Amino acid sequence: MNRIVIILGFLFVTAVSSAQYKYEFNKNCSDAYTLVLSLKFDEAQNIINKEELLNPDNNIPYLIENYIYFLKVFIGEEESVFEELDEKKDDIIDRLEDGDENSPYYNYSLAQVYLQWAFARTKFKEYFTAALEINKAYRKLENNEEKFPDFLPDKINLGLLHTMIGTIPDSYNWIKKIVGIKGTVNQGTNEILQVLDASLKEEKYAHFKAECLFYLSFIKLNLSTEKGKALDYIDMITQDNSDTSYLTNPLTIYAMSRIYMGNGMNEKALNLLLSRPMGKEYYPFYYLDYLTGLAKLQKLDKDANLYFLRYLEEFKGINYIKAAYQKIAWYYAVNGNNFMYKEYIAKVKENGYDIADADKQAEKEAERDIVPNAILLKARLLFDGGYYERAMKVLTVDNKGFLKDERDSLEYTYRLGRIYHGWSKTDDAIPYYLQTVKNGSESEYYYAANSALQLGLIYEKRKDYQKAKIYYEKARSMKNEEYKNSIDQKAKAGLSRIEDK
Repeated sequence: MNRIVIILGFLFVTAVSSAQYKYEFNKNCSDAYTLVLSLKFDEAQNIINKEELLNPDNNIPYLIENYIYFLKVFIGEEESVFEELDEKKDDIIDRLEDGDENSPYYNYSLAQVYLQWAFARTKFKEYFTAALEINKAYRKLENNEEKFPDFLPDKINLGLLHTMIGTIPDSYNWIKKIVGIKGTVNQGTNEILQVLDASLKEEKYAHFKAECLFYLSFIKLNLSTEKGKALDYIDMITQDNSDTSYLTNPLTIYAMSRIYMGNGMNEKALNLLLSRPMGKEYYPFYYLDYLTGLAKLQKLDKDANLYFLRYLEEFKGINYIKAAYQKIAWYYAVNGNNFMYKEYIAKVKENGYDIADADKQAEKEAERDIVPNAILLKARLLFDGGYYERAMKVLTVDNKGFLKDERDSLEYTYRLGRIYHGWSKTDDAIPYYLQTVKNGSESEYYYAANSALQLGLIYEKRKDYQKAKIYYEKARSMKNEEYKNSIDQKAKAGLSRIEDK
């Protein structure tokens, strides 16, 4: 009798262990996915737990759970959380690998997990492991596209990979060799747009809408000549007057405010950020405090420093710490308090990391130990906010008597070019950009390199691709230390766009 029980038990365990889990994106999964992208992790987890009880053989809840892990790491940037969830991620991969290989979600789910953790690892400079995971993700997606060419969700991740691989700086070419992917910004954008179009027309793809819009807004803002095109995505979000769910989604508010700020529409960004949801049901997204402080600083508001202070007090991650101290220092500089400027710029050296370009630039400024020119700084901030007339008035005072040295003179011509360019007075901007390139091509500062980048953008828009190529290559060739990665990436994206034109 005991032998029979043992044999039956063995057969049962074998049957369970060899079962292939299915992939069912049902209402519970769709609701949980939407809540995760709204950063309502606890509520989403409750639905995930419920679905795991009701449908224990469904693998989709485990994929959605990984979204929670990824977003906690990516937004929070806490190394202890990263290490804890990295171990849990292995259990999710084990579960997904036991899924039904005949489902298009099999390779898709595994690729999604690998890709999300690759992006998470870049926050902690684990570039080699990230490259290996990107390679795994790409192979899974390639295989899936071959087996299921009509499976649209694949195109979200393929689009991201094809977009980003074409913009990797030359110093990271080893990543390309490991990954073995080729792609362009236009190719990647079109792939994600296919899924977005389907999400607007077909109910079964509706839950991908927010994710597609989030990625497209990033691409258009950072890697495209058509920053204004990103405003079309906001129209897609807001076109249904009866649906105001975007106002309670911190990720969407982040994307929309970045789009507005990138297009010189500071007031709209500020209104969104000030009215964002901040309840306990949301996972804290402290970077939105940093963005609010930046929007207020660009308007020269008197309370801008308070938002940076809140960010520094609450955020336990690694990026934009140096930048936040720098922005508080700027707040005091434009308000004529050089003593407090020096106090806060000194904190840049003592705190944070120099991974993000904004933090690197803050560190460079702190090392120079020179109080910035208040007039040029005011003009810069007002320009960044889209207050072009106010910025121009600031620069036309004192008949250039405020220019103290060669750096000031270089920034002066650069700022005039930027203001005219933002003001859609491109013909007036070009001479100032050219003068900045001529005078600053050997400079460590970013003014000449970014002037060359802007000239490339102007000529690309005018379809003068030969000149555009000249200035994109010039931007990449300069030895500027400030914003080097960002400028090189954007110039490379420009070269990628015009490659076949």
